[in-house]
Amino acid sequence: MRIAHRGASSEAPENTLAAIRRAIDLGTPWVEVDVQACADGLVVIHDETLERTTNGHGAVADQPLAALRALDAGHGERIPLPGEVLDLCCGRCGVNLELKGPGVAPLLLPLLREALAGGWSSRDLLASSFDWTQLATLRTTLPRLPLGVLTEQVTGPACAAARAVQASVIGCALEYVDAAAVGAAHGAGCRLWVFTVNSADDAARLAALGVDGVFTDRP
Repeated sequence: MRIAHRGASSEAPENTLAAIRRAIDLGTPWVEVDVQACADGLVVIHDETLERTTNGHGAVADQPLAALRALDAGHGERIPLPGEVLDLCCGRCGVNLELKGPGVAPLLLPLLREALAGGWSSRDLLASSFDWTQLATLRTTLPRLPLGVLTEQVTGPACAAARAVQASVIGCALEYVDAAAVGAAHGAGCRLWVFTVNSADDAARLAALGVDGVFTDRP
């Protein structure tokens, strides 16, 4: 299964509504976006700082939402809100919200609760993070929410964390995937999704190993 990494980020500015629309137009089953806390809310952006993907400067965490929304995130696109992503994707594709940086989980809870109570099925929504404590926060409050444990390698601690939060997905880096990694993830009761896969040869190798999904910039 293909997951559009930050949307169709090879064709439109990453983590923008344009990139997500392009992924939907391509028929991509899932999109993945990054969620960070700013001074007074949540925004969809990968980096802790603004310089690489916008015309802004400084740390995302220090900026008020209104200032961030005024920036150009590429080709005139604006930095989206998580709710805008869910609105765009509802009924069209699944969404993986990756929690970046501290303090995102408590701020994201109301939106996730509303989504699960509304038009979103738990089959089409996933919250993931390299910060497993944030996943534990989500699990305590939202027992139905699918979770993904992110890790560079599928290690014993990663599998233990996945079991502890009842994760449905483990996400790991392409360079560390082998048959043992696939077996360990499946043994923990999780699907294995691999980042970031942009070549047909890599995709074919992973499919032969039994990998369940690939994050790609080229969906």
